Amino acid sequence: MEPIEHYQPEYVKRFAARDTACTCLACRNARQGFPFVSIKLKNQQRESLNIACETAAREALLNPEAFVLHTSHKPVEGETLLSAWHKTLNQQCINLAIHPSLSLEERLYAMGVLLSKAQQYHDNGTKDPVQLVSIGEQLSGLADQGVLAQQFALLPTIVENQLAALKEMGAIRLNLDLPMAGKMAMALKLSELAIMSPSRLAEHHQALNAQWQAMALFNEQPWILNNAVIYQLYHTVFPGFDGDNYGETFLRLTRYVFRIKMICALYGELTPDTVAMLVSALEEWMQQDPLPAKRQNSADYNLLCGLSLL
Repeated sequence: MEPIEHYQPEYVKRFAARDTACTCLACRNARQGFPFVSIKLKNQQRESLNIACETAAREALLNPEAFVLHTSHKPVEGETLLSAWHKTLNQQCINLAIHPSLSLEERLYAMGVLLSKAQQYHDNGTKDPVQLVSIGEQLSGLADQGVLAQQFALLPTIVENQLAALKEMGAIRLNLDLPMAGKMAMALKLSELAIMSPSRLAEHHQALNAQWQAMALFNEQPWILNNAVIYQLYHTVFPGFDGDNYGETFLRLTRYVFRIKMICALYGELTPDTVAMLVSALEEWMQQDPLPAKRQNSADYNLLCGLSLL
């Protein structure tokens, strides 16, 4: 059997070159081999890290070169075939996630447009990868012309969806590597979200949005949050290759970004290392106690809900 493509991002390479073992909270009681992850498919293999490990999160999020890929070839180890359709869809999402003419939110919007078209082709039984490449090229051109940014700016704001997502965050429990007072303060801020009155929650939502907008860190180092998105695209082979509701996976992604923003705003003053700690703790919680998407909703409905969280 022919050797397959083998990918190792820079963040994995740097972590593997460490001289000392990580002693973060997730690593202290982890299984052997943690946080290394190999996504073994029949026609490619991706190396990654579980960013529930705080050191892994720092490597993946804080380095602007974290997703430079080192490629090689190796024997087949996996049994699941990544189809040309899913491989192309994943690559087109990644292409949009790194488009230099778009902000993070505009990149996610462009992905939503791509996934909406991909869903139509999927449902019609016409899954030709060439169609995805064509849509990706069209979206890239519209991004260069400023059209996508204009379209994104015209999206209506559906505050109710953001308030519902914020209220859901009251169930999140973050295992933070902080003194007890800091842990308790953050736990209280999160748990309060579940019990706030609608009017109080709306006020709090406005305050958190203002707090987020005022954070200079993400303007000075925009790759931090963008890397969090690219990590999900790469690590999960987004939007996945075993599902048929692209809107659901898109909603999951935008909910993830929304949560990061709100958690950062709740925390207050940030450093890059603090952001990595918060994202790492969120990742750990999501792996243990995820909030599933409402599967009875259509792909279109889920996609619109996802866009409303941007």
